[in-house]
Amino acid sequence: MNSSGYVKGSKTYEMQWDCKFCGTKKLLGKTHRFCPNCGAQQDPSWRYFPSDEEKVAVEDHVYVGADKVCAACQTVNAAKAEFCGNCGAPLDVAAQAAQGAQREKREGESFTTEDIERKREQVGKPAVEEEKSSGGSRMFILMMLLAIVVCGGAIFLFTRTTNAPAYVTAFRWERSIAIESLQAVPGRSDCNAVPVGAYGVEQRYEQVGSQQVQDGETCRVRQVDQGDGTFREEQVCQPTYRDEPVYGYRCYYTVNTWVQSRAAKSQGDKETPLIWPPTNLNAGTCLGCEREGGRSEKYFLTLRAGEDKTFECAVPFDMWQSTGIERGFTVEIGSLLGDVRCETLRPVG
Repeated sequence: MNSSGYVKGSKTYEMQWDCKFCGTKKLLGKTHRFCPNCGAQQDPSWRYFPSDEEKVAVEDHVYVGADKVCAACQTVNAAKAEFCGNCGAPLDVAAQAAQGAQREKREGESFTTEDIERKREQVGKPAVEEEKSSGGSRMFILMMLLAIVVCGGAIFLFTRTTNAPAYVTAFRWERSIAIESLQAVPGRSDCNAVPVGAYGVEQRYEQVGSQQVQDGETCRVRQVDQGDGTFREEQVCQPTYRDEPVYGYRCYYTVNTWVQSRAAKSQGDKETPLIWPPTNLNAGTCLGCEREGGRSEKYFLTLRAGEDKTFECAVPFDMWQSTGIERGFTVEIGSLLGDVRCETLRPVG
């Protein structure tokens, strides 16, 4: 089965064609290689699908491929022929006979005779259609090139930077300690994955998921021109599904867990001693008791670029500690938005 569905059944029928010399209509594509009225040769490009009432089945049909059209005399030959049955010319470079577009209908609907007049209108127009297609392709390419230029210009404007001198005007540091407290946290999981230490465990039978179950199919009838005077009619179906709940046991419980509840912070400048903030913990292992979590620290330089551009950049501690007031730096600043790229901050000298 592929993305277009699976084929449940297939039968072969004869295409029809009209003689363009004497006007005889509804000749059979496989049986009548020549018009029985005037003897004119069948034109494969004039084959069309019949209505359901006019279908003629082909018994024990062996499909060998689309017909070949002799380049020397334009005679239509079977795909397995190596030489033209009319003039004897080799068929190794012969063009394949024209094939019509396939068509489909829903089950319960009927096929009507294909609109041969519309098909006739297309004869002799491939160059015009190709020209239209070529013109559309050129327009599409031009639009794509324009879009690329516009996008490229926008990216250039947003990413372009200028290298600006700057100097240090102030310093700042901050330190933080996360404080965790022991809390009773409700939870649920598969009953074979209940965490150690959980209590108040309650087992419930409930929906734990869903699954798709096939409950039918939708089908269409498709006709495919095989290019040898016949067409293949097949039933193409897609399965349909419904969601069906899946039930099982799930466990609900409470488990004591350390959860971050607050943070202790301290900050200052170079005149302020570097200290960690007091935590004032309610230490212990009881519910509501506290402990230290992770620690973090950041060090900032405040700089000025030009007359009125003041900004702040986080830097490593060693750079922060060794840098003095009015120390010179260079930094990249966005040309369009004036945003400072702190990652490009470099000391001068």
